[in-house]
Amino acid sequence: MKNGWKRLYGRTKGLLGLDRLTGAFRTFALLHFGFLIFNNLQTVFINTLFFRLTGGADTTLQYNLITYVFNPIGTTLAMYYASKKGSTKAMRLGFFTFILLYAFFLCVMDAAVWFMPAIAFLVSWAGGYYWMGYSIKVPLYTTDENRDVSLSVIGMGTGIVNLMMPTVTGGIISACEGVMENGLLGYYIMFALSIAVALVTVSYLKKLPADQVAFSKVSLIRGFRKTFRNPLMLETVSAECLKGIREGTLAFYLNILLFELIQSEALIGVNTLLTGLFSIFAYWVLGKRLKPATRIRYMTGGVTTMLACTLILFVRMDVATILMFSIINAFFNNFLISPGNGIYYSVVQKTCPTNTESAEFSTVKSFFLDYGRVAGVLLVMLMPKTTHGSIWGILILTVLQYAAVFVSSLAAKRLETYVHQGEPVA
Repeated sequence: MKNGWKRLYGRTKGLLGLDRLTGAFRTFALLHFGFLIFNNLQTVFINTLFFRLTGGADTTLQYNLITYVFNPIGTTLAMYYASKKGSTKAMRLGFFTFILLYAFFLCVMDAAVWFMPAIAFLVSWAGGYYWMGYSIKVPLYTTDENRDVSLSVIGMGTGIVNLMMPTVTGGIISACEGVMENGLLGYYIMFALSIAVALVTVSYLKKLPADQVAFSKVSLIRGFRKTFRNPLMLETVSAECLKGIREGTLAFYLNILLFELIQSEALIGVNTLLTGLFSIFAYWVLGKRLKPATRIRYMTGGVTTMLACTLILFVRMDVATILMFSIINAFFNNFLISPGNGIYYSVVQKTCPTNTESAEFSTVKSFFLDYGRVAGVLLVMLMPKTTHGSIWGILILTVLQYAAVFVSSLAAKRLETYVHQGEPVA
């Protein structure tokens, strides 16, 4: 019996690609999943909270716009902090800032709209510190041989979290809707749970291996200078900018379209459940089949399929078609994102041999990615506030992804023969 379980475990590890992960990455992935759980509890429903408090989507769009504007600032501050204290301590500060944010929500829930810019800044600050540590550790804990499967495991774990948490949370919010006069009891419970999960998760940071490479003095100016002087790095961040135009907007906009049709947090939870299932499946497929040589092929196929599905929305725009589009988008968007991430981290490994250079490049990438997201949100805000206006906005954002694939292909070709010739770090 015991041997049978061992064989099953071994086969499962092989099926999911877990046998190719380093021990350090496994520890890191478990902590990251804990972060995703408590962060996911609030990420989806902050947007619906603002919609419920104001009765429209304008505040939600403004909130995401301000968040994307502030994100590079948070990342820059995180870079300087990580250079002095280390990437693990940067992640810890991000955790505690999220806890502070959730406690703040509990105090000002009814009046959250009045504090929307401050909330957006805290989200950017906290995210900047956590993701800075994440960006430094991924290339340290992976290699070219296991990077794609490692990122696929992260993606599958992300899909499972997206599958479970919003569904549960949306159900809680909907079930509690009539208990309090303002209908916000479910949101109070959600942020309280987020604090509890965050406190448990942050305790596991001490189990991460120490940073393997020491920092020198970081410089954002040097990071930009090096990026613009290195064609490979410039192509990589340009591709991230182009991907951000669509990714940043559709990360929340489809849920807003659903919420406009039927104001139900439970429906948002169902949508997230379905998209989570297909996202997990996509990452499993990519983990088994994706290789450095096939990254561009998968990216092209993903964009083409998403473009074709966008045209369906012109025929009919209702709850069923939005749900269908969300599912297809969740599956094939990973064909664009996962290979792109693989290219990015391979570029980091080849061009940034020290934590200093990695942190600088990650910060530069944040500027390109988030201001691409700003451009995407602005485009949607400028489109006519009609059904066809929304669809045209999604269509334009999707067509632009061919440019992202083209630039990524240039980076992938250059990566094959690249030899590090970077400036020495003082």
